[in-house]
Amino acid sequence: MIDEYGREIDYIRISITDRCNLRCVYCMPKEGVEFLPHSKILTYEEIIVLCNCFAALGIHKVKITGGEPLVRKDLPYLIRQIKSIQGIENVTITTNGILLAEQIDELVKAGIDSINISLDTLDPEQFKEITRFDLLDQVVAGIKKALEYPEITVKINCVPIRHKKEEEAVLSMVALAKDSRIHVRFIELMPIGLGKELSGYTEDSIKDMIEQKYGKLTLFRKTLGNGPCSYYSLPGFQGYG
Repeated sequence: MIDEYGREIDYIRISITDRCNLRCVYCMPKEGVEFLPHSKILTYEEIIVLCNCFAALGIHKVKITGGEPLVRKDLPYLIRQIKSIQGIENVTITTNGILLAEQIDELVKAGIDSINISLDTLDPEQFKEITRFDLLDQVVAGIKKALEYPEITVKINCVPIRHKKEEEAVLSMVALAKDSRIHVRFIELMPIGLGKELSGYTEDSIKDMIEQKYGKLTLFRKTLGNGPCSYYSLPGFQGYG
């Protein structure tokens, strides 16, 4: 499928729920929001019909998102059905990881290809401050469980927020890329909604933090995802920051 600018479009994101089991400060108020009634959310059968249409138009990759997709029941069923569609080559999910450890086995059996985990810090205190829940241990358990499957690509999406421990938070994420087969991606804090009240970091400032610790980063020219991104290789390591 080619858009009006001549770009090939072979990837689509599908949100299967607006519900989430966290209340991240840049995303949702502490008291939550009014969620859509179930009658307003696409059924799995409707999503499968749409994916068949997308595949016929040249879509090869499907990302399942939310809200938090793992809070919706029977997600492995949906993944299995999408993977069975002729032309669909890759199905991934983006999750906050809270329920990942308990669901990863069934997701793998269903044919999931890649898992993106949204995680902004490995510091328990800061995690609780950002998400409003003391659940970091569950996320870490989910990451470790996912890494038990070598056929699954594991990525972490980190939104650095200015904080007294932020440099430590960024470098601890980089250490994950250095020490394990995890791709870590730093994502700009979007100045919209609740994000307007917070302050994030530029790409250059994050690069400076990393280079002060590890040395000069090398531009990595292979594409490791579908969105616009600059990839860098750590000196002397196989990980990516």
